[in-house]
Amino acid sequence: MVGRLTATLLWLVLCVGAAAPAPAAAQDLTLTATIEADAPEPYVGEMVLVTLKGYYDAFITLERFEGIQLANFTWLQLGRDVWSKGRKNGREYTSVERRLALYPEKAGTLAIGPFRHHLTIDDGKGRRSETVVVSNAASLTVRPKPATIAGWWLPARNITIDDHFDMDTARLADGATATRTVTITATGQTAGALPPPPKVVAPWLIAFIAPEVRSTQITRDGPVATVRWQWRMRPSKAEPGRLPAYDIPWFDTKSRQMRNVVMKSRRFAYATITAPEGDVARTSLAAWLLPLGLGLALPVAAGLAGRRPLRPREILARLRARLPERDTIAMRTALLRGDARAYRTIAARRLSRRGLSPERELEALDAALFRPGARAPTARGVVGRGSADPGRGDLRSIDRRLRSLFGRDGARQA
Repeated sequence: MVGRLTATLLWLVLCVGAAAPAPAAAQDLTLTATIEADAPEPYVGEMVLVTLKGYYDAFITLERFEGIQLANFTWLQLGRDVWSKGRKNGREYTSVERRLALYPEKAGTLAIGPFRHHLTIDDGKGRRSETVVVSNAASLTVRPKPATIAGWWLPARNITIDDHFDMDTARLADGATATRTVTITATGQTAGALPPPPKVVAPWLIAFIAPEVRSTQITRDGPVATVRWQWRMRPSKAEPGRLPAYDIPWFDTKSRQMRNVVMKSRRFAYATITAPEGDVARTSLAAWLLPLGLGLALPVAAGLAGRRPLRPREILARLRARLPERDTIAMRTALLRGDARAYRTIAARRLSRRGLSPERELEALDAALFRPGARAPTARGVVGRGSADPGRGDLRSIDRRLRSLFGRDGARQA
């Protein structure tokens, strides 16, 4: 009797156990942080992208990322979070992606993360629970920004410039005022990192600048910054004048090289008072040579007997060929002053005009100017701290090589 009762109870327990549902599989909740940079050790101020990717095997009713705290970085979120559904290992998942652009403010090994995502999960039976998913932590080694002569450091993936006038400044109507608009666009930077407007000053020019306009467009690949400068300009004198070019150096984070965008030189003159620049130069030179030629004609007539006299145009061409270029004089002046930045600007312009690459030909000078901890080279050969080659920063040796290069190029063109 007792045995039969025991067997009956055991059978009932087994039946209840078989009817009970199997325990639910553990939920898979993962959040990963991935760092993308254009170099293993980026510079201060260079953009670093961080992607947060979450995979959640759960029904989420509420969510929020915990306030992001990134010491030693400025950052911005690149658009809204992107949510989607998908399958992973045969199971349905909810995924979320958030993109951040980080800009290191100091050098050294900096910590990034961990990031925390707060979730409210419904188990499908009306019961809700809260959980926090924590991402992995990462670190990034940041190099100090190089010393720059221009006074600002501008790393970007790409920079373009649009520089135009609303009229031909070489033939202005009397009393006319020209408007110059310069727009600089930088990929991978914010508007606040772009340089201030240059000072447009000349003794013969009246210029007023309007308030600058800065903006930042957000994309999934990083911000795109724009700054617009606008000047109203007119000559204060009747004589022609030339506004010099203005270089804006920047660091290409893709090629890891210094580059330039240039506000071009521009000639100003009133059409009713002056002729175009080429005609002015020829007319004034011819007027200067005419009395001189007449004065020398009689004494040298005997020596020219039996020879074909040169035409005035050939005489002018020979005189111009023997006179140094204006940029040659400017380079020599910058060399004597030890002004490396001015020297590089003029040399880059002459190289570009001859179809040569300033980045390749001025690589040694750029290395001395922009490497970390460098001091500007001078005519006496002062170089930056830690340089293994003292001659790399010697302006005189660089000048000798460039003069030889320009001489060979001129011979080929001749």
